[in-house]
Amino acid sequence: MSLPKNIAATRARHACLATLLATAGAAALADPADYVFTPYTDTARWQVAYALGSEHGRDGGRETQQVLSVGGAPVARWYTSVYAAWAAVDGGAFAMDEWTWVNHLQLTPPGSGPVGVGALCEIARPHDRDEGRVGVACGPTLQMDTDDLQVNVNLSLGEHFGAEEPARPVLGYQWQVKGLVAHGVELGAQGFGSVGTWNHWAPAAEQEHTAGPAVFLKTRVFGAPARLDAAWLFGLGSGSPRNVARMRVQYAF
Repeated sequence: MSLPKNIAATRARHACLATLLATAGAAALADPADYVFTPYTDTARWQVAYALGSEHGRDGGRETQQVLSVGGAPVARWYTSVYAAWAAVDGGAFAMDEWTWVNHLQLTPPGSGPVGVGALCEIARPHDRDEGRVGVACGPTLQMDTDDLQVNVNLSLGEHFGAEEPARPVLGYQWQVKGLVAHGVELGAQGFGSVGTWNHWAPAAEQEHTAGPAVFLKTRVFGAPARLDAAWLFGLGSGSPRNVARMRVQYAF
């Protein structure tokens, strides 16, 4: 059922305004196919997802990544998933990049307050051992819902243990704003970034920030919910890539 024209127009204006405001601000150090994590609350339902992203560097290089994942909520307020990632550089063949195990705990009951709070933790096993034996990134997730918009902000503190070049924990973030403009269609913006070590931020020219418009589609396939989201992100600052194009398709069962 479609929305009344006046409601759809109002929501479109709110979503576009949010997009402009969010894109104008500063935009977690992200892989090309990364996505903004949002809490998953459908207990006992599982999902498979495929993601594809391409990052164009300021030096003319290009990195492409594809990700295949499966996950779900075995019990209320706990989401877990496993994904495999493959990467290619400058149009070359895809090679194994990493395996990752993701866990999210919803710390506040859904709808219990103005902001939903959770904890997200990712444990990665890089294929290239120079990147370390294991990478760990953990941090809070925040979600706020209004009548017209959904806002998500996730922070993470990540470190690769056993890397060839030891580094201190890095503070990253991701954010997303979206609003419904028609039945099954949402518009908004999203961004990813990294500011350096958590207690000593890098100079602005060395930080990485990307932000840009995003579209979110929802429908049903064979009676089950399916989603597609895509974004075109632009680098903010000389330490960021020139642009990133990414998309993700998700199917629940």
